[in-house]
Order: sequence, then C-alpha cells, then structure tokens
Amino acid sequence: MALRDKLKNISRHIKDYQPLLQHNYELFDMYEGNLVEYLEIALRKQLSPASFAQIQHRLAPINILRRIIDKLSKIYQPGPVRRIVDGNDQDFELLSWYEEHFRANQKWNIGNEFFNMFKNTLVEPYITDDGMPRMRAIPSDKFLPYSDNRVDPTEPTVMIVSGGKAMKADGSECQIYRVYSDDEFFIIDENGDIVSSEMQRLENFDGVNPAQRIPFTYVNRSFSLLIPKPDSDIKKLSILIPVLLSDLNFVSMFQAFSMIWTIDIDAERMAMAPNAWLDLKSDGDGEKKPQIGTIKPEADIDSLLRVIQTQLAFWLNSRGIRPGAIAKLDGESNVSGISKAIDEMDTSEERQKQVQFFEDAESDFWNLVMHHLHPLWVRNGLIEQRALFSPNAKVEVVFAEQIPMMRRSDIIITLRDEIAAGFTTRKYAIKKLNPRMSEEEIEMLLAEIDNERGIASDEEIERDVG
Repeated sequence: MALRDKLKNISRHIKDYQPLLQHNYELFDMYEGNLVEYLEIALRKQLSPASFAQIQHRLAPINILRRIIDKLSKIYQPGPVRRIVDGNDQDFELLSWYEEHFRANQKWNIGNEFFNMFKNTLVEPYITDDGMPRMRAIPSDKFLPYSDNRVDPTEPTVMIVSGGKAMKADGSECQIYRVYSDDEFFIIDENGDIVSSEMQRLENFDGVNPAQRIPFTYVNRSFSLLIPKPDSDIKKLSILIPVLLSDLNFVSMFQAFSMIWTIDIDAERMAMAPNAWLDLKSDGDGEKKPQIGTIKPEADIDSLLRVIQTQLAFWLNSRGIRPGAIAKLDGESNVSGISKAIDEMDTSEERQKQVQFFEDAESDFWNLVMHHLHPLWVRNGLIEQRALFSPNAKVEVVFAEQIPMMRRSDIIITLRDEIAAGFTTRKYAIKKLNPRMSEEEIEMLLAEIDNERGIASDEEIERDVG
C-alpha cells in the first residue's frame, strides 16, 4: 500500500499515542531544568492551600533525573573508534570529515541520553543552508514510528516527525507532521490531510522521498514492541525525591520555631519576635495560677533521610544499577548519602548492554549517510565535499570497554601490582590508563619514561662516584 493511502491510519496512530507523547514531553521538560513546575503540581495535590502557601518558599528542586541519566550515558566517553571496512584511504578521510562536521560523539551521546530516558531515540543526518553536514538526536515527544510490516512489526515502515505549526492554504494554522516511507514523503496535518502549501514550498508536489529509504536511524530498546512502554518509574521518582526533600525543609522550618502556649494570661500585649520582653498580667481572680510555656516540635530528620535513601537504592537496583555507598551510611553521613549514592553507583553492566544497541545503530546510520544521503547531496550540489565513498565501504565501530567506575589513583595501584606480579605489561597498563592513545603515542610515552629513568640513574651513579 502506498504511503498516501495510509495517511488516515497514520493520523489515528498519532492521536492514539498522544498520552505517550505528553508523558515524554514532561520527562524531557524536567530533564531540561523545568522541575519546579511539576514539583508544585505534586505538592498542590497533597497539601492544603495553607500548607502549600508555606512550603512553596522552601521547595527542594534537586534534579536527580539529569544526574542519573548522565551516569548511565557514558558509552561515548571516551568516544568509540570508527574504522572503514572494504574501503580505501579516501573513504577514511571522508569519514573523518563527516565525524568532525557531525560532531558525531557529542550528538550520539545526546542520543544515548535520550535512549536511557525514553528507551528509544531517533537520529537524523541533515544538511544546513551553507552546505555543511549536521546530525541531531530527536527527543521522543517529537516523533513516532509506525509499522504495517506483518513479518516484523517492530521494524518501522513509516517514520512520523513533528514539524511544528504551519499555515494551510485557507489561512488557518495547524500542527504538521513530516511522514516518511522508503519511497514517499508527505507533510500532513493532525487529520491526515496533506498540507499542500508546505509541499509546494519544498517543490515536492508528488511526495517523492529522494533518499529512497527512511532518512533516520531509529534506536529502540524493546525487542518486542515497535514503541516501548513509557518509563513511568523514572518520572515518578524524579518528582518523589524532591517532594520528600521539600517535606524535610517544611518540617525543619517548624522545628526551628517553638509554639508558645498560655493559661490564664492576658496575651494582647504579647510581641511575637525574638528577644522580645513580655510584661504579662493574669486573667485570673487570684486563685488561678497563670502559666506560659513552649512546645518545641521535633522530627527525626536522619530517619526521614534514610527513608529517601532506601527508596532510591531499591529503585536503582530495580534498574540493574548498584548504588554506591548507600549501605555504608551512618548518622553522620546521611546528609550527603543521596548524592554519594548517585555519584558512586556502578552502571558498567547497564552500559555494556547499551553498546550492542549503538553498534547496530551506528552501522545503520553510516550506511544511510555513505550510500544514500551523501550521493544525493553531491548530485544536487548541496554539499561542498564532492568525493564519493566506495560502493562496498562500511563503518565498523569499536566502543571502549565499559569497566566499573574507579578512581584513576585506584586503577594505577591495581596496574602497578599486576606489573610487579608479572600479570601484565607496562604497555598494556598505559593503554588501560589512556584508552584514546594510539600505538605510536604509547610507544613514544614508554620511550620518554625509559629516557627519564635512564637520566635519573646516570645522575645517581655520578653522585655515588663523587
């Protein structure tokens, strides 16, 4: 079935997935820094208007979402090594040119962050108006895959990308979507109608996709679903932790001030201020004993912090992440425990799982660029680079080993002991400490180390002889 004949089905598909798109928008909005809005919404639902009026001045908008996503998204730090297979030196130079102009590792790292936040992402190569290649990762509130593939329904046959707002021919404004199949391309509104004014602007009246394949790389964490289920737990916890910390601020505010109570006291002249002098009279008739006292609210803040830490630890474990330091906390370390748990959590196993997804994604991406988009851009004079890739050339991507987080000083001590025991070599140790060094750079560093040691030995000899 031609893409034009699917547009009404695609329109229904978009409407069906609006709740998911909204969920992903809110997650992305918090990730970009707008946490306070969602924190206020949560607290308004839980507190009386009077209590909310007090707590809103002591909100704790601590964005653990960004911290956790950053810790999970490290497979491009350091960046992978990309090699040309079945090609030549010109192919390698052209690949390097694209890596530089794409800022490939930086953009793929953003895609990796979206992958960990939404469980999928979409990567798009494109050309700027001045003929420079660029790439971008699209957040998951801006696109939807669609499939009518009966053999493999997890394989997209259509990609839908939000295009913002546009004016129709009749002057009305509408939300538009760019819709791609391997052969066709249309711009439609929310009702599935082709927006002819936009197609005319692109001078693509027939809806032809000149790339002859969907011009995106889709990275999907789910092996069973075309569109993964929303990751509701990460959104919930990203709001819950600052809610609980705001509660602590609320408790501490009232714990800092005592409540004054009186019995048979004329309190009209009482001044509610620190260091105030109170000159009070009894309302009694001489038989009643006037009294005044205070109540100091007390809350076990350390216990409340441990509750937060425990919930965070359970949640991290549920995602296959070992939280650092949480089990070692005591009363003195509770204050920094949450931050320390995130800083020292071990994500190596989780990151190793991600590597396979992104090896496959990069293979697809570079095939798209090398054999579909680059020839098209050259043919249409859209790019300054005129050389072409070899027909059979492809890119092999090798990621660095995803090792557990260790301080550099700890790694040095471990490698030193292995060298002393004869379990490894100095060359391997240097490569482990400096994974981005080439073989030539490692050899040069070894030579410099040997040279410095040699000079030191000569000086020692001269000093001993003297």
